[in-house]
Amino acid sequence: MSMSEDHLKSVLAQTLTPNADQRKAAEKQLADSQKIEGFPLVLLRLVAADTTEPAVRQAAAVSFKNLVKKGWDEHHEDGTDGIVISPKDRDLIKTHLVELMCTAPPQIQAQCSEAISLVAKVDFPKNWQNLLPELIGKFNSPDPNVVCGVLATA
Repeated sequence: MSMSEDHLKSVLAQTLTPNADQRKAAEKQLADSQKIEGFPLVLLRLVAADTTEPAVRQAAAVSFKNLVKKGWDEHHEDGTDGIVISPKDRDLIKTHLVELMCTAPPQIQAQCSEAISLVAKVDFPKNWQNLLPELIGKFNSPDPNVVCGVLATA
């Protein structure tokens, strides 16, 4: 069973503490949770929540990017450390990731853009056919941050 958003916020905050014992315990809990179906989406919701404390939101973004880096490519030569991102989670991530990248603040946007690149490396074009149309559609945005985000991702 995946942890709640509130509990995950607490764990992520503890990964930022100067107390080494607390930090290591939180990092282990985070690593163990990465192997649970649904966890990537809880993490992604924290990344998307502009009400999340900025440092915790950034930690969530980095954790999400690292989770994708380690677990998306099941055939990666270094392995996945037991991280298996379910097909349902993969589909939901691909459905929301471009929009999140376009609406997030720049430091979060950078992590999302890298996650998109990691996913695209494995899934594009065969298993992510709407990626280019979605990115192209964002070029019409009046928000220069959105356009910059799309350019950075492309």
